[in-house]
Amino acid sequence: MSILVAGFSSFPGVATNPSEDMIRRLEARTAESTAVATLVLPVEWESSWPRLKEAIAATGATSVLLFGLHMRCERFRVELMARNHRELGRADAVNAFPAGPSISDGPKTIPCRLDWGAVAKALRDAGTDFEWSTHAGGYLCNDTLYRLAERAASLGVERFGFFHMPLSDERVGEYVDRHTLPEVFMSMPAGRMDAAALALIAMLAPGNEERVDP
Repeated sequence: MSILVAGFSSFPGVATNPSEDMIRRLEARTAESTAVATLVLPVEWESSWPRLKEAIAATGATSVLLFGLHMRCERFRVELMARNHRELGRADAVNAFPAGPSISDGPKTIPCRLDWGAVAKALRDAGTDFEWSTHAGGYLCNDTLYRLAERAASLGVERFGFFHMPLSDERVGEYVDRHTLPEVFMSMPAGRMDAAALALIAMLAPGNEERVDP
C-alpha cells in the first residue's frame, strides 16, 4: 500500500460532509487498486487521530492525503502547515470538547510534506481553481493533521497534506432546507472535487512522486 486518502464525517452544523461524499465515490473508483486505500474519519476529539494512526499501520501507507470541509472556502484550499492550536468551545460530533488550547508540547506549526510545485500542476491540469493557506483552523481536521505531522516519520509516512474544500453544488439545497448556511459562501461541483483528489493521488503514485527534503 502506498497512498491513504481520508475525509471526515458529519459534525455539528454539517449534516453531510462533502469530504465524506467524495471519499465514498473515490472508494468505488479505486476499489481495484492495491496502491490506494480510503477512510472516513469521525469528527471526534478523542477518536479521529487514533483511527487515522491505525489505518496508516494497517495499510502501510507512505503518503497520506486528508480532505475536509471549510464552509467559507472560496475555492479548493491547499493547507501548507499544521497548527498547534485548538479552538476551545467547539463541540465535536459526540458533543465533547477539546481538553486545552494546544494539541501538544510541540512547535507552533509543522509544515506539510508535499512537492508544492507538483501539487499546483496537478490541480491546474485537473481544472481546479485553488488557493494556498497557512491557517488550517483549530478544529478536528487541523488537530488530526498536526498529530500526523508530529508522528509521520515514526510511522513511515514520507508525504502528507491536507486540503479544505467548500460545499458541493449538489448539497446546497439540503443545507438551505436545514438553515445551516453562512450569509455568503462558495460551492463547487462534486465532480471537480473528485478530479482534484484523483489528480493528487496520481501525483503520488509510485514512480510519479517527487522527493521531499526534510
